[in-house]
Amino acid sequence: MDQKLRQIFFAAIIFAVTVLFVFAAPPLMIVSAMTSGHVSYELSNSPMQQIFSPEEFGLSSSEQFLTTEDGYQVWISEVSPKNPKAVIIYLSGIHQPSVTQFYGHAKLMEENGYASILLEVRGHGKSDGTRVCLGYEETADVAAVVSYVQSQERYEGLPIVLHGVSMGGAAAVVAFGMIEDLNGLIAMSAYSSFEDVVTDTMKEYGVPNLLCEIERPFVRAALWLNFGDVVYSAVPKLQAAHIGDRPALFAAAAYDREVPPVNLMRLGEAAPDSAEFWLRESGDHFVVQGSDLLHVSKDREYCSRILLFMERVVGSC
Repeated sequence: MDQKLRQIFFAAIIFAVTVLFVFAAPPLMIVSAMTSGHVSYELSNSPMQQIFSPEEFGLSSSEQFLTTEDGYQVWISEVSPKNPKAVIIYLSGIHQPSVTQFYGHAKLMEENGYASILLEVRGHGKSDGTRVCLGYEETADVAAVVSYVQSQERYEGLPIVLHGVSMGGAAAVVAFGMIEDLNGLIAMSAYSSFEDVVTDTMKEYGVPNLLCEIERPFVRAALWLNFGDVVYSAVPKLQAAHIGDRPALFAAAAYDREVPPVNLMRLGEAAPDSAEFWLRESGDHFVVQGSDLLHVSKDREYCSRILLFMERVVGSC
């Protein structure tokens, strides 16, 4: 190879490496930023990270740690009326809110005869874990709660419903698809896949569609480097196809910029025709009016939707 050809060859290699770095670096940084570290809920970061006690809602609860099949200790808080009609497991988002903000839901549900279990998934609050898992590993956390519920005589034969929001909604869809013993699903502002929501967000900020699609496999590669082969199966829009005839309610806000409503459309394409879909005319990421999870009972439309769905679940079991 003469001198000129060598120069062209090395220039081509440098160009290819540079292009690869330009496209690979942003996904690696995004995935690292979203997953690194334990979420300890520091109030200084956001008011929605504030931790609440059941007593602040006039509730009494039983708190304990459960051990997952892969050895993590996950924290739960259980609120149960006498003779409950069903059990609801709550999952929260990537960095906020603290799942303790679902005591507002637990209060509403207790008043209507349902038991609630607030689950702090791995990497959050009092639970074990040094990273956020984006829905790829939390199925084991949900499975530990399901096993616990099934071991309790007071819950014998009762339907078990999974209710999650944002990342918790995505994790709920995945767990619901993988755990047959779950009887109902409420997924709010769930992304159809993490690659989808990353590219959707890029488009929201004006990045050309072609560049967004070029980035998609790099996002998947960054996720694979963190979580391994599970990124090919623990995907909400894939697991939505496994809902079967079990009741499922998907909800989103029409003007949500964190998880754009196109994610709801993708989940709708994958889910069975029997699934319910509610696209609310608001920009509230947490679907509840004003994203006010603490005072959920003030949102009559939301409460009516959720309680009617719960009646459907109970009636189907």
